[in-house]
Formats: sequence, C-alpha cells, structure tokens
Amino acid sequence: MRTIVEKYIRELLYQYDCVIIPGFGGFIGNYSPALIDPVYHTFHPPYKSILFNINLKQNDGLLASCISQAEHIPYEHAMEMIRMMLADWNRELENGKELVIEKVGRIIKETNGILQFEQDNTVNYLPEAFGLTTLVSPAIRRPGMQEKLEKKLKHYSNANLTRTGKLSKTLRWAAIMALPLGLAAFLTISNMDQIRSFQQNYTGFLFPTSVPVIKKSAESPKNRIPSQNFIHPRQKNADIKQAETSTVVSQAVKLLVKETSAPGLNKQYAIIVGAFRFRENADNLVAKLNEEGYKAGIFDMTTTGLLRVSIGSYDSRSEAMEQLAIVRLNNCSSAWLLAK
Repeated sequence: MRTIVEKYIRELLYQYDCVIIPGFGGFIGNYSPALIDPVYHTFHPPYKSILFNINLKQNDGLLASCISQAEHIPYEHAMEMIRMMLADWNRELENGKELVIEKVGRIIKETNGILQFEQDNTVNYLPEAFGLTTLVSPAIRRPGMQEKLEKKLKHYSNANLTRTGKLSKTLRWAAIMALPLGLAAFLTISNMDQIRSFQQNYTGFLFPTSVPVIKKSAESPKNRIPSQNFIHPRQKNADIKQAETSTVVSQAVKLLVKETSAPGLNKQYAIIVGAFRFRENADNLVAKLNEEGYKAGIFDMTTTGLLRVSIGSYDSRSEAMEQLAIVRLNNCSSAWLLAK
C-alpha cells in the first residue's frame, strides 16, 4: 500500500504546487530560476523546490481522489490506503529512523519532535524543465590577456628587486668584514697575557706599538626601511648578531607590501584574493590574512552573491599593479586585480 500511495504523491507533485497527506503534512512546490555557479562553472536549469509544512494536515481530497480514480476503487478505500501508509511512516519516525520517500526526499524527526525535510535533488518536478540537465562548462582562458598581465607583473617585480639590490650589497659587505673582525677577536683572546689596560677604541689599528682590546665586534648594517611606510606579513625585527668568530652573515631580502588602508569602495583598483558564497568562509580568510600582517576586508558583493575579499585598494593603476606583483611573489599567487 505504501509504495502505491507514494507513487501518486510523486505524480501529483508534477501537476500541483501543494500535495497534502491528510493527518501528516503537506508538500509545497516553489519555482526556482536557473542558477549559474561561477566557482565551479556549472549551469543549473530551473526546478521546483519542495518544502514540507507540518501544519497542512486538513484533507483537501486531492490525494485520495487521485488514488480512487486511478485504481478504480471507492474513495473510502483510498483513504484507508493513506492511513495504512501513515502508520508505517509514523512507526519509522518513532523508532528514530529516517523516513525516505523515494524520489521526493527524506524526513528526520529531531529530539524536540520537529520534522526536518530534505529534498531529493535527482528529480526535477518542474514540467517546463523536462529534459534539461546540469551543465558543466570549463573556464574560458584568454592566453593573450594572461601573457600581457604576466609581462606587467614581471616588470614591476624586477623594479622592486632593483630597489632592494643596494640592501643585498650592504649585507654582502657585512659578511666580508665579519671574517677579519672575528680573527682579530680570536687573536686578542689568545694573547690576553700581553694585553694591558687600554681604553675601548680602535687606536690599536693605527699605532703598531699598542695592542687593542676588542670587547665587542662591529655590528652589521641593519635594514633601515621605514616601518611607517611598509608592512610585511610575519615580519620580525631581526638584528644581525655580533661577529665573534669567522661567521658569514647572511639574510634573505623579501619584497615588502606597501601599507594601505582597509579596502574601500571609493578606490578605482583593488587586489582580490578570494570570492565566497558564504560569509563565514570570507570572514575566516580575512582573519587569516590579518594575522599575517595584511589589512584585509570584504570589498563588495557581486551580482551573483559572491563576497570578494581584498587586501588593498588603490587610486593609481601603476601602484596597484606594483603591489599585485609583490603579493603574488609572497604567498598569494592567485591574487588578481579588480578595476571598476
């Protein structure tokens, strides 16, 4: 009996927007337009979304009349078939099982007695969408535009490396000077019995008759980039340690990202690092980027409902392209430039 009644429920959902099961609840159909998923490049046809309302228990005679006419049985017998089906449904729900209505959906009874319905998306009950299926289209690639952008990024990257070349040269000289200073410190310590009381200076290098006492080696040059004009993710204040032995001083020079204000809609260009449909995912990325030193924020929402996360907005295109090149070289290789 149960399978027969469930079959007519499915048939009625194709024709009507509301099908009531007397004493249990009603299934309500709503039109949902076609949907384009820009993240997965998927096209979904229009469909009829099914909802369940537990308050629609009053018998409207639609289901029983359909069974009576199709099976050529009296109306009372059709109602008896519905009651037998409901007895099976309620038994499964009371035992804590999930009620599965084939090609319609499943119903779960929670601990507070509320029934939760989840539609079976494998079946589309919208007659106008008959024969339409989900279509996955590959992303459109524009090699010409991509090569043009890569050339610009390479140009700005080389400009930043040129500006930081002087700093690298200074560090190389510091490494070269560390060797004789370390050697001088070693000789001083090994000849402590010949050292007399002298002031701590460098006169010993000018007068051969005196032996200098070196208590502290020369300090290597530091990175003097102003902190108020530049920021860098996870940047730590690292000083070059004093050279006490023959140690080669080396330090990696990283590109610095220019500090900008929080993303604002009044800027012409913005660096976008992600787009999310759910606000929670966008907030998680913003929090992660802020921990790394960026001033990230939600820039805007697209017409399709995607929240775009930005780490900077600029008025000048050249400045925006320069910062985009730096960001891509650091840890956001998928970042792209949005121009209004």
